Amino acid sequence: MLIVGIDGLPSRQTWSTGVFAARGARWACGLGGHGIEREVRLLGVSERGRPRRSICRACAVTHVLVPEDTLVRRRDGVEVIGAALVAKAQGRGHRTIAAHLGRVASTVRGWLRRFAVRASAIRKHFTAWAYALSPDHDHRWAGASEFSDAVEAIGMAGAVAVRRFGPRSPWLLASVLTAGRLLCNTSSPFPSPD
Repeated sequence: MLIVGIDGLPSRQTWSTGVFAARGARWACGLGGHGIEREVRLLGVSERGRPRRSICRACAVTHVLVPEDTLVRRRDGVEVIGAALVAKAQGRGHRTIAAHLGRVASTVRGWLRRFAVRASAIRKHFTAWAYALSPDHDHRWAGASEFSDAVEAIGMAGAVAVRRFGPRSPWLLASVLTAGRLLCNTSSPFPSPD
């Protein structure tokens, strides 16, 4: 799966040239239909849609083009999940968070558990990205918990990216920098900043 901007695909003219930049490499891709229709619940609104597919002309593999405001295999947008993670880092429980976001408690508990399992790897990944974007940035860890440190690392990488590239949500950045796999299983590696 490839992450694309929330404004949708590049223009058809861009696609007709057959070159699409992804994961630091230039792949020769063309449009290849659609994925399965699904609903994505964002903050305050739900959207239904069918994500586009691309076909790599070099290896004939298809890739689903996932919007940057979603995560792989999640019905809720990354901003919603991010709000839950921040609330947990601030000490709130999953039932309180679920009620505030209008989600089922077991869904929120699942997000929090998956993030907690990967917290150490997430902290390391986003710290590496922050240094890759700005080697001279200053960071201080609160040290409250691995979970809180991981959320703080996402915020730190987001702040560094804003200083370098301009305004952008840290959660959209988190989706892009993990290729949409922020909450995937522990064997799923994140893309390297190298």
